[in-house]
Amino acid sequence: MVYVSIILLIIVTIIFGKIGVKLGFSEVVGQLLAGIVLGGSVFNIVQPTNLIHVISEIGILLLMLNSGMSSDIKEMKKYIKASVLIAVMGVLVPAIVFPIAFILLGYSIQIAIFSGVIFSATSISITLAVLAEQKKLATTMGAIILSAAVLDDIIALIAVILFSIFVGGGGLGINSLLPLVAFAIGILLRKVSFSQQLSSGFNMIGQWVFYPVFFGAIGLGLSVQNLNDKILPIIIFSVLAVITKFAGSFIGAKIAGLSQNIASAIGAGMISRGEMALVITQIGISSKIISEATSGEVIITVIISTIVAPILMKPLFSKV
Repeated sequence: MVYVSIILLIIVTIIFGKIGVKLGFSEVVGQLLAGIVLGGSVFNIVQPTNLIHVISEIGILLLMLNSGMSSDIKEMKKYIKASVLIAVMGVLVPAIVFPIAFILLGYSIQIAIFSGVIFSATSISITLAVLAEQKKLATTMGAIILSAAVLDDIIALIAVILFSIFVGGGGLGINSLLPLVAFAIGILLRKVSFSQQLSSGFNMIGQWVFYPVFFGAIGLGLSVQNLNDKILPIIIFSVLAVITKFAGSFIGAKIAGLSQNIASAIGAGMISRGEMALVITQIGISSKIISEATSGEVIITVIISTIVAPILMKPLFSKV
């Protein structure tokens, strides 16, 4: 029965992911919604199990491995000044604003600070799709966004480690550090002669098995009914998710000397949190930094930011 549930989760999640893409949203959003529909929030057909958890953990590692293998360090060096400024400011603004917002809304200091880590991350997959759609991938703007996003995620992952040292009280164990290790291994594997084939293989396995289970499982664990009293925080967090990332990245781009239009486009391109924020959230849950209950509003905010991002990107990208 467990295997039937997993197969059902994979199939439905993949289908929802494809529907999400067709509707103009991201695959991640569709897959998260599939988990919500299959889980206790709607039909209660599939329940989280230890095996689903294990597959999800492997999915996280594959995601990070592929992310590392997709990171072109040489390309990043071409636009290092702009990329660093955009990444740093894009991390700094949400890392400051979100903890303040969480504390003002009554959350604990630990959760508040970790929220800053979560929302400092950027998901590049949605931005990549929009850049490719508008044929902006090979432009200077596209290269800067990709480079800044990679640096952004490296900073976010390092922040997770720093959190464990200075705030988390050692709550993050070796399993929680594995995503960073996988990311680093991915960067190293990029240098091998058959890296492209390796990346394609890992990605195929991930897309057809591990990623759907990972994102679907997050939806399974989300209890929508318990979020009725969290509507105001979700609205506030969603607005901040868009504004902080846009503002931080925009400021970084302007400091780097980029034009208003390019800076605005880059700001929009850095908004989506997607998979990276979800990975960090899951690290927080598994390390008992945040509870399943608290993660609900965070996950919904990630979904909203991931939906809003391409809506803002398309008109701003077209001006560049």
